[in-house]
Amino acid sequence: MSFVKVDDITSEEKYSCVGGPFGSSLSRKHYVEEEAVPVIRGINLNGDQFSDDGFVFVNEEKADELYRNLAYPGDIVFTQRGTLGQVAIIPENVRFERYVVSQSQMKLTVNKKIADSYYIYLYFRSAEAKRVIGNNAIIGGVPHINLGILKAIEIPLPSLSVQKRIVGIIKNLDDKIKGNRQANQTLEQIAQAIFKSWFVYFEPTRAKITAKQNGQDPERAAMAAISGKTLEELDQLSPEQQQQLKTTASLFPDVLTDSELGEIPEGWKINPLSKMVELIGGGTPKKSENDYWGGEIPWFSVKDSPIEGDVFVIDTELKITDLGLRKSSTKLLPEGVTIISARGTVGRLALVGIPTAMNQSCYGVKGSNGIGVYLNYFNLKEGVSILQQNSHGAVFDTITRNTFETVVIAESAIGLKYEFEKNVSGVFDKIKNNLFENKSLEGVRDALIPKLLAGDLKVDEVI
Repeated sequence: MSFVKVDDITSEEKYSCVGGPFGSSLSRKHYVEEEAVPVIRGINLNGDQFSDDGFVFVNEEKADELYRNLAYPGDIVFTQRGTLGQVAIIPENVRFERYVVSQSQMKLTVNKKIADSYYIYLYFRSAEAKRVIGNNAIIGGVPHINLGILKAIEIPLPSLSVQKRIVGIIKNLDDKIKGNRQANQTLEQIAQAIFKSWFVYFEPTRAKITAKQNGQDPERAAMAAISGKTLEELDQLSPEQQQQLKTTASLFPDVLTDSELGEIPEGWKINPLSKMVELIGGGTPKKSENDYWGGEIPWFSVKDSPIEGDVFVIDTELKITDLGLRKSSTKLLPEGVTIISARGTVGRLALVGIPTAMNQSCYGVKGSNGIGVYLNYFNLKEGVSILQQNSHGAVFDTITRNTFETVVIAESAIGLKYEFEKNVSGVFDKIKNNLFENKSLEGVRDALIPKLLAGDLKVDEVI
């Protein structure tokens, strides 16, 4: 096993290891509305995974001007200032052909004759690499590193064939984790589509109204709207499935009435969100008391918010002890409570997947009046933009208990609330199971990476 500096594995091409544009070369005034050439920022490196979304854009001409600061599929991107140690590799199957690296990032193009890009990325994901970066960071103002520091970092580098075999092992685990995440995104979208159909667009009620006007069967029309099937396809369902759809369809009125929100199903009420939830505050045990920290109770802050689709929080970076829980204002939230960040980064949501405490910058939100776990979650998700618009604060955006009065919702009868929970609970069970499987896979992966990189575990012992 030999060690080489990053500078020794850069591509022979020009601008293979570069930072972002200098000073005013790239600022907000250069951003454009249309999807042109995306700018990679810290948000795109979250969790050491490249997120091909959430970009700001510059036009093609500006990107051509910034040719020294471009990154392409296969390149590795590092955080230069801010959250040091963040790293991501741009996958080959991304949406865009090229990207601009922002002022807070650096990118590396690896010489493929010497090193495998994914292997180098694996090294920089390791705890050892993050320790090296932290130890070499320039302290003063915002901690940062520069190209000189990055190029001088030494990396354990076996033969290219061994690198590729190590990559094959870890990438197989990464791909399984990624597959579960993609499945979770699809599953949440399915549940959200049901929520919007029933409680936002009132599609089963509208289907009944249209069917009555056309002299058709309102119940079957609602069944079709609920199931997403045609009338002919309904006949192919089992008697049990048809009966279940009939039961659900019967819970929707066949008349819309006027309200302050516009037309809503007859018999539904208009209520502020504040009257549909119970809010729970959080707290932070004293950081100076060592006996309060390092226990087994998850303690949530906004940085523990799940990525899109994962929904649940099942682990946190920091944990507290039973004593820390008792000696502070934080509370142990039961499974099913929705956490919403209320200060600074407002509106991040997480469903509690295991009993969890949280800090004072969040609210725990529990549904009331028969509103179940998942309807409560989607009510909050639907109202987040309004909560954000009505946040206030001299220094940080903040939502208070009064802010929840600004979100107004059409509330159905209790039978439909129960029916919704029954319809989507299986979907959320699958999401949670995928999360626990990913946690297990990540544990295996993170244990393997340092041993394989150091040569303590031979590739043949894993395969």
